[in-house]
Amino acid sequence: MIGCSLSVPGRDWPKDMKLSNMHANGFVLAGTCPHCHHEAAFPTVTGTYEYRSGSGWPDLIIGGAQCLACNNYILGILESKQSGTGIQWVYATHYPLEKPDDRVADEIPSEIKPDFQEALRCRWIKAYNATVEMCRRALEASCIQLGADPDLVLSKMIDWIHGQGKITTPLQEMAHKIKLGGNRGAHPSYRTITPEDADAVIEFTAEYFQHVYVMPARMNKFDFGKPKKTK
Repeated sequence: MIGCSLSVPGRDWPKDMKLSNMHANGFVLAGTCPHCHHEAAFPTVTGTYEYRSGSGWPDLIIGGAQCLACNNYILGILESKQSGTGIQWVYATHYPLEKPDDRVADEIPSEIKPDFQEALRCRWIKAYNATVEMCRRALEASCIQLGADPDLVLSKMIDWIHGQGKITTPLQEMAHKIKLGGNRGAHPSYRTITPEDADAVIEFTAEYFQHVYVMPARMNKFDFGKPKKTK
């Protein structure tokens, strides 16, 4: 069953892992932990199982490994590659695979944050149309949060908050770019949304929120003015 799972689409899912070394009792992987997201080593802490499809060399070596950063566990799988007269063991995959990182800044308002987090999760599963649509939705939620009339179309909302001095002209242009990307993802067109398109719209949305919410909130935490005299 494990052998079959290695041939299905999904081998290019996000994972940053490699074989560090092998020893008599197992192996060590190195990479990003799917639990704590830290770079760590993963030595096997169980016995290993060798899967053979025939009578020759094992096709796979499978073992339970432990993250040295957070002590959580993964299942590591190595596969054999023909090398001269012998074989070479290389990293094949591990489970669980990396989880989608949908963390966003705490300063983004709670009524906006879930839409942007959903956009990040959509990007992780390669749902590019849904990614840009959810970024557009997050932008619209932001315009409403900033006081725009929810009955207006989004382009009018963007221009209204700009006219009220709530966003700068570059942010207004960025917001229109997000809107257009979201519109393109929402409607059938000859123009297909690519991974690069989805990444660009996510970047624009993150930058918009950074300037509108994150930096003002963080700057308010610090006062470098002249201290008041005490009586």
